[in-house]
Amino acid sequence: MSLICPHKLPMMFWNFIVKDSVRIYKVLPRRLRLSYWVVFFLQVTTAITETLTLVVLSLFAISVASPEAAMNHFLVRPVLEALPKLNELLSSPTRMVGFTSAFMIFFVCLKTILSAITNYLTYAYSERISIYITRENVKRYLSKPYFWHISAESSGFTEKIFQRLELAHLTLQLLSLYANIICSFFLFTSLFIAQPKLTLVVIACFAGSSLLLYSLIKQGLDKAAQAYAETSVEEQMTLTAMSQGIREIITYNQQGTALNKISQALEKGHKPRSFAAFSPTIPALVMESVGFSTIGGLVIYMLWRHIPMEQIVAAASMLMLTAWRILPIVTRSLAYSVMIRASKPRAMLSLELLENFIKENPAAPALPDPNFKFSKSLSLKEASFGYPDSDQIIIEKVNMTIEKGQNIGLIGPSGAGKSTLALLLSGLVAPTSGLFEVDGQVLGPSALAAYLLKLGYVPQNPLLIDGTLADNVAFSKWGDDYDREKVLQACKLAALDFVVNYPENLQMKLAGPSGRALSGGEAQRVAIARALFAGPEIIIFDEATSALDQANENVIRNTISRVKGQITTIIIAHRLSTVEDCDLIYWLEDGQIKAQGRPSEIIPKYQGSFKAAQEEKAQPTGQLA
Repeated sequence: MSLICPHKLPMMFWNFIVKDSVRIYKVLPRRLRLSYWVVFFLQVTTAITETLTLVVLSLFAISVASPEAAMNHFLVRPVLEALPKLNELLSSPTRMVGFTSAFMIFFVCLKTILSAITNYLTYAYSERISIYITRENVKRYLSKPYFWHISAESSGFTEKIFQRLELAHLTLQLLSLYANIICSFFLFTSLFIAQPKLTLVVIACFAGSSLLLYSLIKQGLDKAAQAYAETSVEEQMTLTAMSQGIREIITYNQQGTALNKISQALEKGHKPRSFAAFSPTIPALVMESVGFSTIGGLVIYMLWRHIPMEQIVAAASMLMLTAWRILPIVTRSLAYSVMIRASKPRAMLSLELLENFIKENPAAPALPDPNFKFSKSLSLKEASFGYPDSDQIIIEKVNMTIEKGQNIGLIGPSGAGKSTLALLLSGLVAPTSGLFEVDGQVLGPSALAAYLLKLGYVPQNPLLIDGTLADNVAFSKWGDDYDREKVLQACKLAALDFVVNYPENLQMKLAGPSGRALSGGEAQRVAIARALFAGPEIIIFDEATSALDQANENVIRNTISRVKGQITTIIIAHRLSTVEDCDLIYWLEDGQIKAQGRPSEIIPKYQGSFKAAQEEKAQPTGQLA
């Protein structure tokens, strides 16, 4: 244990308390900065009211015991001398007691109302800060290029965003700590004016006990808080991975192992969570004993010194009232310091995310070029690509040209680079070397934004939003009005028979707690309808018919045939029947184009190669081919 030296307190207070407030303040917009000072002013006003309430309560207690003593109080006598009529009005002991009683009621009610308003606005303000930081983080996350999203740099983003509640708590704790410090200062000042010697003793006992207690728990608390932050992210990532892989978990009967994994993550955070939650209660347990032991000790000391009983009663009354008001405030201040230390590592995850985004100062997304047109071809020239944070080259020196209106198939074994090649053709990422061109031109930011508006994408596992089926099909108009008949037509083209036969199903709720669960084939057809609804000039089908039966796949093939020449289609498929009607097929292996040509030429070669590979794989070891 390392004790905190008093002379280090200002720097420690700045580094651990004030600096965090400054960091939060710097990322806030002007309106929230203004609100910060409004809340701070209310906190100070509440602190002053707390002090005045203590004085009034003390005066009330003295007036009940001795009205004459109350009239000669060092704060009352100057007022009565300045206001003779008030002095005459309070000349009666009964009137004096009645006046102090009414005055006490007024101040207690005023203090209560002001405290309630201040507390509510403080909570509301901390929540507004949390919402703002979350919104800004998400806004910058969504504006990041796709290349960033597939890099390791983006990992843990969701888990860090989930710490926004901790950031709200930290902001609240900081503001509350400042208010309690200000209130303690005023209360100790008023006590010092009335009882300077006793106040010095009380301050010495309280301050010494607080520093000792804080020194005892801070090191363990720092370790627990850091471990808590790390295990919180680990738990969230484990749960996310489990929910995404639930199909495989059930298929391979790994429920027990999955449960053990999440249990291990939870158990890992058990002790730090418990200590972080328990530590704020320690100050109340310790400081109550310290406070009242100090008061009792001072009374015993005064009795030992044979101080007159009247003075002992006056001092004890003042100390008891002070302890009643100051002790909880000192305890809360210490508890807030402990809570800040406990919550800071988690809260900083969300704040640091925004600070890093702000440092990058990203340019605003480019506006689509209104004059952009796709009229001739898409082409890759000596294009290679490797994913971020990986030395492996996925696509290597690929050359291909796709004429507008062509129907292109991409085939090859798993890991051959088909989806990555389609990613390059979508324009979402640029080749790490070589070129991607549209009509012979490399796309600038505005042209790329316009190109993406002409693109439709049908993934194997599509996103379903919390809304109606029509909302999901009209995803390209998310949040805007859309043409219901156009949605219905897209559903017909996508062979959504449960909509074609029952149009009222367009209002069927998907996703969400009350939404209907779709089969894999139904979800894929919704994604196809979504792409067709957007009216694209290019559609990429990434294993988009893998979950369809033969009848529904034939319907989709007929749909693609009908738009042939109007929409350029790029179809990634393992099922070769899906690409039988294509104009041209590219056969990929190990990130390179092994062959290209018409389906009647490429498919037999591919099947023969696949069959030979399977036979070779099945050949007994040591047997010659």
